[in-house]
Amino acid sequence: MVRSKYQKVFDNIVTHGVLGFFSIFMLFPVIYSLMTSLKNKGDVLTLPPTFFPPEWTLEGYQIVLKSDLIRYYLPNSAINSFVAAIITVVFATLASYVFSRFKFRGSRLLELSILGLFMIPGLTNLVSYYRLATDLGLLNTHTVMIMVYTAAELPFAIWILRAFFDAIPIELEEAAQIDGCTSLQILWNVTLPLAIPGLFTAFLLIMVYLWNEFLFAVVLLSNNSARTAPVGLYEFQTTFDIAYHALNAASIVILLPMVILFILGRKVFFSAMMEGALKG
Repeated sequence: MVRSKYQKVFDNIVTHGVLGFFSIFMLFPVIYSLMTSLKNKGDVLTLPPTFFPPEWTLEGYQIVLKSDLIRYYLPNSAINSFVAAIITVVFATLASYVFSRFKFRGSRLLELSILGLFMIPGLTNLVSYYRLATDLGLLNTHTVMIMVYTAAELPFAIWILRAFFDAIPIELEEAAQIDGCTSLQILWNVTLPLAIPGLFTAFLLIMVYLWNEFLFAVVLLSNNSARTAPVGLYEFQTTFDIAYHALNAASIVILLPMVILFILGRKVFFSAMMEGALKG
């Protein structure tokens, strides 16, 4: 059915209108936090509340820059999330490649068991993690957070990468096998270069989740110098007062690294998503 010019224009207006509405709806809390971070302490508590700051100021950001957020919390979050994401993607790549290319007795059951592990709430294992970290002397260390994060995200990464490996034609690997390549050589020289968008997508999703992770960090990290950024937001509230302008400024500062990372890798991310959607 051929659509007229007016129908196409109407469809474009409706599509962009709906997408614009939901974009504004989703971005409004972030924009409001940004506006609040640019207010002073008194303007935040005015009634009725104002969207734009009556007096633009960087007072909240000055408080953040003098806090431990820059000195400890952000570096701790970067180390824990980045290293855990790299380790998770490496192990998940090997496991998902095996599940995609090799069929053995019990392989399907093992895959379903891994999916079952992904469905277990993190709160279920929290006490066990704390007890193990205490017995091993790993509380308030990067080691315990990297181990816990890797164990928590590995099932998710395996299932994400399994779909990308399934989308790569197996005929390419068979041709390399005829030329005498081993399984590891095929994985390294043939499959991985084609799976780079999928690997980066898995890394990005895991990195964003771990960057914002709060539950494990608040329980396993009690020292001020070991806290991560989400836990460090507690610093901007006391028993009797909450510095809302500094709290929102800290939230914006924590948000920026992930926004920059996504902007830099958006082309690879979207190409991987489109490729997965078309081949899936």
